[in-house]
Amino acid sequence: MFSLRYKILIFSLLMALVPILIVGSFSYIWSTNIVREQASNLNLEALKQTAYNIEFIVNDVRSISLNLISNNRLIDALKTSDAEDFRRDLFVQNLLGDYTLTKNHVFSIYIQGPDGNGYDTRSAFHSIEEEKKAELRRLEGRGIWSLDVAKIGNRHVGVLSFSRAIRDVNNIGQILGYMQINLSLSHIRDLYDKQIDREQGLFFIIDPQRTILSTDSSQLIGQTLENKYLQPRIFAQNEGYYSAVIDGRDYLIEFSTIEQTGWKLINYIPMHSITRHSAEIKHVTVFSVMLSLLIIILFLLFFMIKVLKPLKQIRGLMKNLENENFSVSMNVQGNDEIAMLARSFNKMSRKLDELVNEVHVVKIRQKEAEIKALEQQINPHFLYNTLDLIYWVGRMEKAFETSSLIQTLSQLYRIGLNRGSGFTLVRKELEYIEHYMIIQRKRFDNAITFQVSAEPETLDCKVVKLILQPLIENAITHGIEPKGGFGSIEVRIYREDGTLIYEVADDGVGMDASAAEQLNDQTNRNRGVGLKNINDRIKLTFGNEYGLKIESRSGEGTKVIVKQPFIKGGETDVQSHARG
Repeated sequence: MFSLRYKILIFSLLMALVPILIVGSFSYIWSTNIVREQASNLNLEALKQTAYNIEFIVNDVRSISLNLISNNRLIDALKTSDAEDFRRDLFVQNLLGDYTLTKNHVFSIYIQGPDGNGYDTRSAFHSIEEEKKAELRRLEGRGIWSLDVAKIGNRHVGVLSFSRAIRDVNNIGQILGYMQINLSLSHIRDLYDKQIDREQGLFFIIDPQRTILSTDSSQLIGQTLENKYLQPRIFAQNEGYYSAVIDGRDYLIEFSTIEQTGWKLINYIPMHSITRHSAEIKHVTVFSVMLSLLIIILFLLFFMIKVLKPLKQIRGLMKNLENENFSVSMNVQGNDEIAMLARSFNKMSRKLDELVNEVHVVKIRQKEAEIKALEQQINPHFLYNTLDLIYWVGRMEKAFETSSLIQTLSQLYRIGLNRGSGFTLVRKELEYIEHYMIIQRKRFDNAITFQVSAEPETLDCKVVKLILQPLIENAITHGIEPKGGFGSIEVRIYREDGTLIYEVADDGVGMDASAAEQLNDQTNRNRGVGLKNINDRIKLTFGNEYGLKIESRSGEGTKVIVKQPFIKGGETDVQSHARG
């Protein structure tokens, strides 16, 4: 359905497109996975660095608390009564102030004595609840982290507090007071603030009880983190990452652990921010594929112009040859296969031109010879007149039987020629057979009996002429004569639905089944010439569903069945039926 150039174009595009798409797809997938893996690792390293920074602050706070509880002057200040001088209070304030001034992460330090009075920095107001004091006493010197609020005037500042009891180093069982070192939540948030995607990203610091210690949203601080944000692997591993869908959005979830406190730092990164570089890779890949296809198409167009255009020219010249225009040739350039084909075409065209001219001359000469031969032949009118003359001479010589045979032969030729038409009526065919059988009866001295029966409605049926005579002659030659010249031949003509049927049966020697099968074989070239001629004429005129069939048994005779369409009307009706 497609020309050669379109086939080459389509197959070439497929051969180029499939590898390009495969390579492009694998490259995109591979690059995307690498980008995602690298981004995940980089973000995890940043998260681990944040955890390290927070862990450093935690350790520093612990060191400050240890330094304070081991400071003898502070211990002595807590042991003295309220009546001591002002220099004690100034020393404690200066001691605590040094830490808040030199440590940016320390928001304030609060120490409460056994009498309830305390020392506080930043002019903040703190209080340690009795429930927390009881917990600190139970921990026997160990500290705890908790969320709290520092009051500075009318302003409330959220803090993350490290609290512990202060005991007398000489008497461990005696509690001299309580210490609380406060870290500003805003300072902790500044440590991870740059890692958060402000549009959809989330960041949480939670304690082992899943309480949110720090996050980007101050309303969530102090609440328990919902289960949809957590998976068991977060608490089973110290660090790692995984992907999950939360509220219909894809996230890359990374986590790290501060081992001293058991806090978990969890960063929820929107997947689209991870894969935006993959989108750039996708665009580059698509652009590369399109550019490659464009280059391939340009090469294919160049190939079609330089290589396939000569083939198109040869195809056009071949059409001229089909129209018997043999004086065509093609301009040959180059030495490739196309040029060789063009040269061969030119040679073929010249040779065909020479052969056609030669054959044309031969045909003209042959026609001239046939015309001359026809001129020498006796025309039908001369033949009829000659037979008529012989008939009357026989009558004058009183050879009446000879005259009768001459007259029969004259009628036989007159009916057989039928003015050159290839069709006749059944009535005319029977008349022709009647004259033929008169001659055959005389030839065999009435040793052969002929019986003819035809249904009246078949007499005006149009048929192919000269069908019955060859069949009767075949029956005499191959059936009756080998038997000894005695026998009978029966001819039946009848209608069966829309089909006209001839049956010519003889009681001759017949033939075995294999011989009959060979005669019925349409592809057998050794089939009888007369039978093949009849069969071919009927099939060519009316179609392959019509023709003849032979039935025979050895020693019993042969029957030939001929089928033609049942047609009544003029000769034009027969011709139109044959074309249909």
